[in-house]
Amino acid sequence: MNAADVQPMWMLVTTAVSNWIIPFIMIFIVAYGYYKKVKVYEVFVEGAKDGFTTGVMIIPYLVVILVAIAIFRTSGSMDFIAKGIIGKIIPANIFPPDVVIMSLLKPLSGSGARGIMVEIFQRLGPDSFPGFMASTIQGSTETTFYVIAVYYGAIGVKRLRHTVAVGLFAEIVAVFASVTLTNIWFHFMK
Repeated sequence: MNAADVQPMWMLVTTAVSNWIIPFIMIFIVAYGYYKKVKVYEVFVEGAKDGFTTGVMIIPYLVVILVAIAIFRTSGSMDFIAKGIIGKIIPANIFPPDVVIMSLLKPLSGSGARGIMVEIFQRLGPDSFPGFMASTIQGSTETTFYVIAVYYGAIGVKRLRHTVAVGLFAEIVAVFASVTLTNIWFHFMK
């Protein structure tokens, strides 16, 4: 068997595994529950009911975070910070303004940041310097405020203590590392 025959077989195996892994896990859970004499359907319905209750409970927190994002974007604050303040400190050939905007939006909204990243891809391409940097930042950072709103809202935490400071510090470190590594890759490795 040569390498040309192995690749199609490997693709067939990975496709079969990816198509059947979720149904297999579901069947395994039901069978294991049946083996342990758990009323699987009743427990599933109870869990779904708890999930719905949690979803309703966190709606106010999500509304607040979405309103904050809308105010931040429509007021022009994000563009002013990205292009005005940060753009004057860090040159665009090191940290492109579009990627700065995406980095500022990511702690607030993953889907908003992803939208900016896709727009960068459409304009400049995913293999471009800004596209590569946007991808690296997107994969290295977290939606800090969204996560805090959802998870703390779900369990009713009102006092955040150091969560926001630590989350934003982690965001800054991730962005700094992404910008540094992307610059090293593009300017020294190519």
